[in-house]
Amino acid sequence: MIVYPAIDIRGGQCVRLTQGDYAREKVYNPDPVSQAREWVRRGAEWVHVVDLDGAKDGLPVNRDLIARLVQDCHVPVQLGGGIRTPELAESYLKLGVKRLVLGSLLVREPETAFAIIRKFPGRIAAGIDAKDGKVAVQGWTETTDTDASSLARKVLDAGASHVIYTDIARDGMLTGPNLEQTGALAAATGRVIASGGVAAVSDIRALSALEGVEGVIVGRALYEGKFSLEEALEAAE
Repeated sequence: MIVYPAIDIRGGQCVRLTQGDYAREKVYNPDPVSQAREWVRRGAEWVHVVDLDGAKDGLPVNRDLIARLVQDCHVPVQLGGGIRTPELAESYLKLGVKRLVLGSLLVREPETAFAIIRKFPGRIAAGIDAKDGKVAVQGWTETTDTDASSLARKVLDAGASHVIYTDIARDGMLTGPNLEQTGALAAATGRVIASGGVAAVSDIRALSALEGVEGVIVGRALYEGKFSLEEALEAAE
C-alpha cells in the first residue's frame, strides 16, 4: 500500500483544512515546494497535492507553484483541485503531473469528466468525497444526492485508475478513518485510495488489511507529529 503525504495549497502556502472548511485553516509551511522536497527526502514514493483555491474557484490558481513543485520533487505527483476542462488536464500532464484527480466535475459536468477519463486512460483518479455515503462537491461546501458507491463503479468502468475516497466527516479530525464505508467501497470496486481521519499508524495497518485499498493519503497526522512518515511507510508494508 502506498502512503501519499498530502500537500494542500491555499494562497501559495501549505495548509490543512478541518472537514474541508475554508474558515478552519492552519498553515504548516509557507513553502509547499520545500515541503514536497522534505517528504521525498524522508522516503515518500508519491506526493498528493491539492489546489484548494482551484477546488473552490474552479480555476488553476496555483498552476505556476505546482509546476515548480513537480519539477523539484522528483517523485510522481498526484494532483487535484479545479481541473474542469480537457485542456487544463492536458496542460498539467504536460507539466509532468503523473496522475490527476477529478472531483466536483464528476457530478457537475459528468460528460466532460468522463471524456477526460477516456482521453487519458490510467492517468485520472476519481476523487469521491462523501458524507454519510453521499458525494460532496465544490470544495466540500455542498452535499449532493449522488451515491458514492454507484459513482465509483461508473468511473472505474470508464477507465479511471483509482477512486480516492474521503469521508469528510473524518477529514482533519484525527478520529480514525471510516473503515466500514471505505472497506465496503473497496470490496465492491477495488483500486481505492483512502483519505480522511488517519490519526495513528494502527489506522494505516487497518486500512492495509482491507481488500482493494491500494493507498492512503495522510495529512494532518503527519504535520502534527502523531507519527512520522517513516513509521507510516513501515506500517503500510
